[in-house]
Amino acid sequence: MSSLINSMIMGTPTSLRPLVSAPVLMTAILGTGFALSSSSHSHTAQALGLMLAGATGAFFWHQRHKARAEISRLQVAESTWQTLMAGSQDAITVLTRRHDMLGRFMGWEVQQANAKAHAMFGSVDESLIGQTLLEMLPLGTHATFHHHIQTAHESREPQEDEHTLRRPGSNEAPRWLHHQIIPIGEGMALITRDTTEAHERAKALHERETFYRTLIDCLPMAVFARSAKPGNLGEYVVWNKAAAEVMHLSAERVLGHTADELLPPEVALRGNIQEQSVMREPRIHHFPNLPFPTPTGTRLVDMIKAPVFGMDGQLDHILSIAQDVTAQREAADQLRLASRVIDETGDAVVVSDAVDRVVMVNPAFLNMTGMSPTDIVGKSAELLGLPPLRESHLPGVIEALDAGQRWSGESRQVCQDGRALDTWLSVSTLRNDMQSVTQHIRVFSDISILKAQQRELAEQARHDSLTGLPNRRAFAERLDQALARARRNPQTLAVLYVDLDGFKAINDSLGHAAGDLVLIEVAKRLLDCVRLTDCVCRLAGDEFTVILEGAGHPGEVIRICQRILDRLKVPHDLMGHAATASPSIGAAVFECGETAEALCERADAAMYAAKRAGKARFVLSESSANLEPLQMQCNGAI
Repeated sequence: MSSLINSMIMGTPTSLRPLVSAPVLMTAILGTGFALSSSSHSHTAQALGLMLAGATGAFFWHQRHKARAEISRLQVAESTWQTLMAGSQDAITVLTRRHDMLGRFMGWEVQQANAKAHAMFGSVDESLIGQTLLEMLPLGTHATFHHHIQTAHESREPQEDEHTLRRPGSNEAPRWLHHQIIPIGEGMALITRDTTEAHERAKALHERETFYRTLIDCLPMAVFARSAKPGNLGEYVVWNKAAAEVMHLSAERVLGHTADELLPPEVALRGNIQEQSVMREPRIHHFPNLPFPTPTGTRLVDMIKAPVFGMDGQLDHILSIAQDVTAQREAADQLRLASRVIDETGDAVVVSDAVDRVVMVNPAFLNMTGMSPTDIVGKSAELLGLPPLRESHLPGVIEALDAGQRWSGESRQVCQDGRALDTWLSVSTLRNDMQSVTQHIRVFSDISILKAQQRELAEQARHDSLTGLPNRRAFAERLDQALARARRNPQTLAVLYVDLDGFKAINDSLGHAAGDLVLIEVAKRLLDCVRLTDCVCRLAGDEFTVILEGAGHPGEVIRICQRILDRLKVPHDLMGHAATASPSIGAAVFECGETAEALCERADAAMYAAKRAGKARFVLSESSANLEPLQMQCNGAI
């Protein structure tokens, strides 16, 4: 470009410059020839003159032809130069040195400028021709550019410069300009190209690169890449922060190195084999649960490797994404263990969602209820017969769950076959980060056997183990209940105290076994003598009580006492021995406002009165005046 510009700008070649004085010399020779040819001297002089004149004419003709050819060439060069300037996509400006009248250098002046240069540096109504370079590009704004201009002039070597330019009076953003500064003779050619788009592309590329690099660094999994190009095969070219944390190797130490230089031999060999498989089969490969030794212990890593192809379709890199799954595997193991424990536990477990739809049950619940998972999962817990989480069914459950506590208490669970099981129920909840309930957990323990045992023990605590009759404790409870009924609905209520006469003699003579048989038989006879609504109890030893409810009239009490007396007088057959244990009976009829203790004291006193009167009889309490004649009749009858 510089040689073309030189030949176009400088005009006639320097080889023609010594011929500038040739016309004067040739004119002198031509004149000499004409003078000799017209001389009257010898013919030799005339011939010499003609030869000189002819040679000079031929020379003049040749020189003229040569000058025309040179002018034609220069015209072509000028035309080419003008076409080049007009058609160039770059701004071309030719600068010459400006001097004042005293020959002093005044700066660089624009001698020629194409349309692109006018559009780039000039204004609509002003030409660049004749402007100085400082007017076109002020010194303060582009100092480095002017420095390169001076360097090119002094060194006669082309220079380059790049800077931004904001057109005067324009609101447009500054444009990036790249200059080629080419010395030509005493002048300078300035070829300028607008590189704004290139800079914007480079900036956008840099921003994208920064974005993707930041994105990769922010990813929670390790991301790294190795080159597949022959020049740097196997070298790491990407290594994010997560990779540095998982592998305990910084990016500064890793980038530009191979796995063989950084990792343990077995790990490096494993990675090389994996990447060779990716090269053979260029697709995504998954390598799970890879052990990776670190200074803090062996970690488990899930690895994904994928090929990355270049613009030419050739494999450029192998991308690896690794995730430390050690904690996940440990958590999964814990979950499996917890699930196994839930499956193996003997307690029934039911998990429901926030609206109490069942999502999971364990085998113990299925065995307890006889249901199948398809009968349960996805259905309302309440509709399945599970205890509703309401105060009416589980008192205190709402308060406990709202406070994040576990509720526990007894509950009844109805099975599919209709059985009702006594259970010990524990209810708790699981909440999310927003403290909203996500699951309800019910744990049932079948306590039916325990409750049956408790009921049995309760019955045993209230019944005589020998005769099966209610004992003293049960007597007190039932008497309280009978008194409460008598107070609500006025009716005859009486209490009989029965004591066996001669029972000690039977024990002493025939033994305690015989005595036990007597007690059992007495209990049976007493039950035969009363109604189903009446209650026969054994207080202790040979002492029994009878609670008579709704007897209708005190005379009914007397008839029952007589029936008992007659029945118990019948001898007992004890292994071939006849034994008689007649009763002494004391009776007391309930009076309004009387307590249980007072009623029992009267009955007990009446029994002792019967014993004092000779035994084998009954006595009604004397505290009621209207009963005295009846009492006396009874005593007289006896």
